Amino acid sequence: MVGTETNGLRSGFVAVVGRPNVGKSTLVNKLVGQKVSITSSRPQTTRSPIRGVRNGPGYQAIFVDTPGSQKPRDTLRARMQEQVLDSLSESDVILLLFDAQQVTQGLGSGDRYVARLVADSGTPAIVSINKTDLLRTREEALPIVGAVSELGEWKEIFQISAANGTNVEPLMESVVELLPPGPRYFPEGTVTDYPESLVLAEYVREKALGVLREEVPHAVAVEIGDVERKQNVTVVYAVIHVERATQRMIVLGKGGRTIKQIGTEARRDVERLLGTRIYLDLKVKVSQGWRSDRKFLERLGL
Repeated sequence: MVGTETNGLRSGFVAVVGRPNVGKSTLVNKLVGQKVSITSSRPQTTRSPIRGVRNGPGYQAIFVDTPGSQKPRDTLRARMQEQVLDSLSESDVILLLFDAQQVTQGLGSGDRYVARLVADSGTPAIVSINKTDLLRTREEALPIVGAVSELGEWKEIFQISAANGTNVEPLMESVVELLPPGPRYFPEGTVTDYPESLVLAEYVREKALGVLREEVPHAVAVEIGDVERKQNVTVVYAVIHVERATQRMIVLGKGGRTIKQIGTEARRDVERLLGTRIYLDLKVKVSQGWRSDRKFLERLGL
């Protein structure tokens, strides 16, 4: 933490919550101004809270990208849900996201469950109805706004598109207005406090999710073993963990083509992150039942 003097500064933690795949990570990246959270069309992309920092005139907002909130089915998802609840209790402001396309079909029990968690927290909350650019007409959004407004006492309701930035800056202005006076928690220039090893692991997992599509998304975990910085190259040793031998064969692909594609795509992002040439040493290991192994999950930072 940096200092305790506020000097008129507004600062605080902003929990970004919602059901899986409503666009939380995309919104956090847009608000922060660069990529801090991985994104994917697969649900449950984010597995642990990731903090992205935005500094502006007279404020510092720390956005906490939380896992998608849903009923736990295994130890991994139970831990993810615990992290959501912790983020709600520790935040100064909450951004509650809904997917406009999902809500046009009517509010589901999952929507109401997340909204109730937010409303019961007593923390000032702003609702964002995301992906409105995908609706056929503007009029389609009106009943959505009406339905969502009945779920709680929200400070404001925004219709946004996190992907193209529509109404994101007005949303940001409303967030700043709700931030309490406080210190600058991180030095200016800080974008995330997520440990480098976990950021690297998430970048690799993002590419694995994209390449593997529907085949083994929830069964994949990535662990960074070591990072060796040499004169002209940084060597990153990474292991993709799966739960079954058949999944290992899928990740490897015929003649190793799939894992090579994952490595090539991940290397580009890692090189941008570290600002150096990368050699990515990527292996696949079968770790049976890892999603229910608490010690293993702790090792992965989950």
